[in-house]
Amino acid sequence: MNTRFPTGGIALGSLTAAVALLAGLSNASAQSAPGAGSFPQSFLVPGTNTSLAIYGTVKLSASSNWGSQHITDTSPSGIGNTPSAINGLALGGPGAAGGNSVNNQEHALHGGLRSQIKSTQIFFETRTPSDLGEIKTVVMMDFGAFGLQSNYVGKTTSTNSPSSGAGNNEMPRIQFAYGTLGPWLFGQYNSAWTDPLLINPDIGDQSQVGPLQTRNIRRPQIRYTYLVGNGLSLSASLETNTYTNLTGSNTTTAGPIAEDSTDTAGITNYPSFNAGVAWNQPWGHLAARVGVAEDEMRSTTGATSVQGSTNINKKKTGWAVMAGAMINTFGQDQWRGQVVYAAGADTYLTDMGDAGLINTATGSLQLIKELAFNTSYIHRFSPNWRATAEFGIGFFNKPSNAPNSGAFLNVANGTSAAGLAGIEKRHLQSALSVTYSPVPGRVDIGIEWDHFDRWVQAADTSGTANRYGAHIFFYW
Repeated sequence: MNTRFPTGGIALGSLTAAVALLAGLSNASAQSAPGAGSFPQSFLVPGTNTSLAIYGTVKLSASSNWGSQHITDTSPSGIGNTPSAINGLALGGPGAAGGNSVNNQEHALHGGLRSQIKSTQIFFETRTPSDLGEIKTVVMMDFGAFGLQSNYVGKTTSTNSPSSGAGNNEMPRIQFAYGTLGPWLFGQYNSAWTDPLLINPDIGDQSQVGPLQTRNIRRPQIRYTYLVGNGLSLSASLETNTYTNLTGSNTTTAGPIAEDSTDTAGITNYPSFNAGVAWNQPWGHLAARVGVAEDEMRSTTGATSVQGSTNINKKKTGWAVMAGAMINTFGQDQWRGQVVYAAGADTYLTDMGDAGLINTATGSLQLIKELAFNTSYIHRFSPNWRATAEFGIGFFNKPSNAPNSGAFLNVANGTSAAGLAGIEKRHLQSALSVTYSPVPGRVDIGIEWDHFDRWVQAADTSGTANRYGAHIFFYW
């Protein structure tokens, strides 16, 4: 995930600077040039005291897959348009019976060159002085086409996003839209759970094990940040909890309840809440988070449910903890590492995917748990060249009421090996990248290799994929 938030192509140098911006403080004195604004590369809007800056990144990326097909949101077509695709890898070999037929088809589609520019970003930032402090607003958009959009020219099928190169088919979408007043932030922004200094900025694939990814990192929220001093900051945030993807069966014969925009799954009554602490020093950075989220599975289809009623509304509180560090090592090298444990709260761990199961015998909701580790290292050979290595692994806990046999309905609606293929056991992911910056801070040219392995409760063998990519980014 590229976590740059460039102002004129320059990434924020420390979390202290980022927190200061959220607290309504300017990170630069007013410029003296006529018409200049109050922060770098901004200008005064005529007739107002508001400073405006427009900046962003132009991104061209290309990739190809070997082995099982690995689908991410950089794909113009395929089985999905969101990250966390490790749990979509098809399994093969002894112990891997069953599985999803579409995934098995994707398993045969190894290779295939894909290129896109829809992750290109445009930022609009304003700052306005007031009696209550500086008012800051940020709107950022990219051009990611919506999944299942079929009402414009260039679509591949009635249920797929448009194919690349079919015309003007990359739809603008809002990623960030928030405002700050003093220590308060209101709007859609990356979850306060996420610490940008803990995520390696040179790994572009969106299926890392451990960090939050684009499927659920951006949240409408209300956040408060308190600067203690000496590089220490505290934060607390109430955030929309819309990505709780509980699945199960609403009848003894129907398939799983899926999360999308047309049914009642994936909806909860309460926002998620997380609080954290961060400490930024010249030697590096430390951070910790704790969060809770309501896991809820609903069905209002009118069919007779497994509990003998026409509706299901099961709730359970999930929770998660995270701790991580970024250490400046030799020269300008950096090591990053974080560990996350989530009990059902997939809102804080993208790799977890589906978070809940329902037992047909008792009607109880049991939560899957995952312990995930992620680490990376950046070595800078010179201001123009750097290399990055990254590794993540996640271990899943099968709930006690998910036996290999018995009256159990899981995400695959069965108790066989095919049914247990819907319950994850272990994910492994690693990446290597090399980046050349002919104009540091303005142009990055990179190549990247990503490897993925997936094991499920039913399988003795793993689903494997490799992804090879190249990119060129222009920061302006």
